[in-house]
Amino acid sequence: MTLFPKYSDAHNGSAILLSIKPKFANLIVEGSKLVELRRAIPAQNVETIAIYSSSPVQMIVALADVKEIVEASPTKLWEISKINGGGLTKAELFAYFESKKTGFALMLENIRVYDNPLMPAKIFKPFSAPQSFRYLTPKELKKLEQLLGSEVKR
Repeated sequence: MTLFPKYSDAHNGSAILLSIKPKFANLIVEGSKLVELRRAIPAQNVETIAIYSSSPVQMIVALADVKEIVEASPTKLWEISKINGGGLTKAELFAYFESKKTGFALMLENIRVYDNPLMPAKIFKPFSAPQSFRYLTPKELKKLEQLLGSEVKR
């Protein structure tokens, strides 16, 4: 049970490739960020996230499972962020959610950090970085897991 209502049951969902700025991707990889905040989320339930560290890194650096997705006001999202290492200051969070009554917190677990980050072009041909996210087919996810090789769980 959580302090905040669940938005969806993430364990019956799909996989996505999620573009995350390197500053925040690094915090996830280090294990200090266990929540990814978003103004909008995919329509389908999300079970697994492939973390794409955007420019200048431009590599897939980890996989993470989504424990739950919480829809809440920016004030409640700030509380979630403080507890789970959102990586933002209060001012940054409120600026990000400006003009939004609610936003979303993707609660991460079972983060798999890989010894060898992966160039996305090895899976997606042609590859263009998603503005926010793109759905992964089961075949793409399986290939991604195989190519990433050895992992360190956080």
